[in-house]
Amino acid sequence: MNNKIKVAVLTGGKSAELEVSLASAKIVAQNISKEKYTVLTVNISTMPWKVFDQEKEIATIDLNDFSYILNSEKHYFDVVFMSIHGTPAEDGKIQGYFDLMNIPYTCTGTLASAITFDKDICKQLLKNFPLNQAKSVLLTNPKTSIEDILKELSLPVFVKPNKNGSSYGTSKVKTESEFEKALKTAFNFDNEVLVEEFIDGREMACGVLERKGELIALPITEIIPENEFFDYEAKYQGKSKEITPAEIPDAIRDEAQDKAKKIYRLLKLKGAVRVDYFLKGNDLYLMEVNTIPGLSAESILPQEARAHGFTLEEFFDIMLTECM
Repeated sequence: MNNKIKVAVLTGGKSAELEVSLASAKIVAQNISKEKYTVLTVNISTMPWKVFDQEKEIATIDLNDFSYILNSEKHYFDVVFMSIHGTPAEDGKIQGYFDLMNIPYTCTGTLASAITFDKDICKQLLKNFPLNQAKSVLLTNPKTSIEDILKELSLPVFVKPNKNGSSYGTSKVKTESEFEKALKTAFNFDNEVLVEEFIDGREMACGVLERKGELIALPITEIIPENEFFDYEAKYQGKSKEITPAEIPDAIRDEAQDKAKKIYRLLKLKGAVRVDYFLKGNDLYLMEVNTIPGLSAESILPQEARAHGFTLEEFFDIMLTECM
């Protein structure tokens, strides 16, 4: 009798981050213990959702109960390892489905995911938290006057979709003439755009994971992009240098880790998350909170997990064990 825990590595979707989701899912499926778990991948990119054993499609999902038929027998999953970046996971939509099915999953739930995915709402919620934030303006009208924006913010600025990830649609605007193109690009990805002041500092990231009721802050990573900022090329195509652990004073490291853990508790996060900062002088500025960080070979969180002393198998096992 097979007593292994059956894991669905959930991936796919139709967001701009599909490629990243598929890359993360591949790494996850390869590194989950096959002695303890039976691991299948479920791709939600098309209807019906498809079940894969490695690269081979073996079944489709019955959405009534998240089951599948194989060899005339009905099979169920015990747990979902969430490997979808962007909608419908980072915004919390699909978590509601699994809550209805009473199936546990490895990431933050519906409410907290929706809050962190909306950059402006997250900034507003954390405005009284003792941590600096970049000034910003939220736009809902693509024809907003550039002059009105510049009354609130000084160049350079970042122009980004309010609800998106992996730096899709994000531009650094250094001159007024660059604004129109940047706004058009950002509005292609979302109906709300955040214009945010540029913080001239070092980019940092801190992963946080819960284990047996204790929060573990992973070693800090410094990101040194070759491009203007940590864009898609820098994140996933090798156009950056990432130093883990970051070469920063112990006091700053401790502050970044402590603040990341406090944000984790304050926002009621779950699973492994990543808190991103700018470091300007000795001052930390909160950039954003990622509830489903990338887990591809190029991603930051696996680097930090290894630097902490975890193998990826151990790291993923903690994520699975904690949610069940």
